Amino acid sequence: MRMSPSIVVLVLAHAIAAASCGSRGSANATGPSAVFNPPVVTPPSNGSVLVRGSVYDTAYRPLAGARVEVLDGPQAGQATTASSRGEFSLSGTFDDSTRFRATKDGYVTAVRTRSASGWITFELGVVAPALDIAGDYTMTFVADGSCGALPEAVRTRAYTTTIPAMANASPANASFGITVRGAYKGWDVMGMGVSGDYVALWLETLVEQLTPNTFLSFAGLAAASIGTTGASQFALRFDGSIDYCTTKADSVGYEDCYRGRAAEHLQCQSTSHQLIFTRR
Repeated sequence: MRMSPSIVVLVLAHAIAAASCGSRGSANATGPSAVFNPPVVTPPSNGSVLVRGSVYDTAYRPLAGARVEVLDGPQAGQATTASSRGEFSLSGTFDDSTRFRATKDGYVTAVRTRSASGWITFELGVVAPALDIAGDYTMTFVADGSCGALPEAVRTRAYTTTIPAMANASPANASFGITVRGAYKGWDVMGMGVSGDYVALWLETLVEQLTPNTFLSFAGLAAASIGTTGASQFALRFDGSIDYCTTKADSVGYEDCYRGRAAEHLQCQSTSHQLIFTRR
């Protein structure tokens, strides 16, 4: 899969725009450029260094108004606030050892140094009781009722997974990867973020191989507040795409769906799919 847990913790959960069902190919769902392709930071012309970055919570949401402060060097004490997208920039004399601190009321403070690209990503956990969501689950995708272009047999699809105990740490926040049993090997990991009672699942692409030449895939964001009690079932709104692809007879795998080797490719994008977790 294209995503590892170390990348997952950086993902900002921007919803995928809704579109009607149709018969067309699609590229994999992507996160913001700050995660998968960090912007190239161009030094200012006056010889100072430009540092840019983002502040998210551990469920991939931007933290507007978070304060970012320089802790070391000539610019110690310089500060700025994150925009509505959680983004910030600072200009001055910095080096690779310069520390930056992000703070916001109700969240745990984080300290970072800049990356090789000059981009800094903070993820702030909340100060709140832990959620008891660890355990074994059946995970069911339910397509939006408008997805008539998809075969009826794939509009509801169930898999199993385990949410690790690390999600129950206090503060009640964590970002990690979970493996989906029954999915196509190499495309079977999802990013999961928990912040207080808010749970988010980032699917770069999750794939099931239905037959040697038929594949079902899911890409997008599933998220919702689920309350602070350990419910036996919780539902997330899944904003993204469900794709059904049949490749040509001499196909070598799922990737051929996007290499001009698809015999049939149906897709439904919607903000109203569902992802339901039921304890087993």
